[in-house]
Amino acid sequence: MNTIKLFGKLTIAALTLLFISCSGDDNGGGGSSSGGFVKAKVDGANFSSTSQFVVTVLGEGNLVLQGALANGTSIAINVFAFDGTLETGTYNVGFSNNSEQYTGSLSYNVFSGTTATVYSSLGCDNGTGTVEITAIDADKVEGTFSFDGREIEACSSTKSVTNGTFRGVFAAN
Repeated sequence: MNTIKLFGKLTIAALTLLFISCSGDDNGGGGSSSGGFVKAKVDGANFSSTSQFVVTVLGEGNLVLQGALANGTSIAINVFAFDGTLETGTYNVGFSNNSEQYTGSLSYNVFSGTTATVYSSLGCDNGTGTVEITAIDADKVEGTFSFDGREIEACSSTKSVTNGTFRGVFAAN
């Protein structure tokens, strides 16, 4: 359990650093239809992050995608294919995942000052989550997601994230 919590905290720290260093907008400030986004309902409330606040990294079958709001609150999507190939399909990224082909997690991260509260599909024994990758190519990755995240410090409070959609656009090489 401590390993899972550590994995979750390290993932959030890495994504936060990546977000801070790569949050520049390459499309002139607009959220065009070809840009990245992360959208969902969090406990029934709309969450919508557009291209200037979306960071997408894909390498060796490992997808790390984070969409954030201006206040730092974010949704992170992580899928790691052990064989180095990530394909279209549905991935169970909840605590009960016992796949030998991949692992992953979904998290909703709330920042207040210097404090972060993380609700994860992976950190507690009753966390659930699904990521469906519907399209992936050299330019972008698209799909849907949903999860019931548990607050990873005490596994007590929950956030229900539904109707999630995402598009991550890869930086030009």
